[in-house]
Amino acid sequence: MIRAAILDVDGVLTYFRSAWQHLHRVLGTEEWASLNREAYASGLINYRDWALVDALLWMGVPRSWVEVPVTLRRGTLELLKFLRDNDVLVIAVSGGLNYTGIPIREYINYFISNELVLDNDDSLISVKVNVENKNIVNDLINRLGLDWDYVMAVGDSDMDLPMLRRARYSIAYNPVNEEVANAARIVINSDTLYPLIDLVKAILK
Repeated sequence: MIRAAILDVDGVLTYFRSAWQHLHRVLGTEEWASLNREAYASGLINYRDWALVDALLWMGVPRSWVEVPVTLRRGTLELLKFLRDNDVLVIAVSGGLNYTGIPIREYINYFISNELVLDNDDSLISVKVNVENKNIVNDLINRLGLDWDYVMAVGDSDMDLPMLRRARYSIAYNPVNEEVANAARIVINSDTLYPLIDLVKAILK
């Protein structure tokens, strides 16, 4: 039985793997962003500092520019509705940005991500870092009094490893590398989420 489903957003519910890079592409700040990524990758700055300097590239941009439309992966809403209709608590978690939660907010119970901070004029001024890694979901699971034996976790990247290793029903969806694939009980490679829906139906039966 599954009582809660933890779903990674970027790369699972969306076609793009990074909400940060997607927004850089939309706003034309990719070149400067690559310098920030190199600084983080080389250890010159930590994750929190990287997020702050990355968000500075969008300083003063209006809300309508940073809350860009998100194309959900085929099957996303069907999956979320099916989980909700079967009384499964749905937790969406992202190392990306909170604009990705807009198209799914009516179908989930919890959404955890980093937050773009706007001023009174609805212009971007900073970012609030909530997710440095997916260990953050452990706090929520404990707070809700849930047991990991009744949790399904779906992820695709290294950031998802903590929850994939703890959840009884762990699924690597289009995993980025072998370590992620090996951390999960089941691996799904697909352009849609329909195979995941079929799997959840089988588990719930």
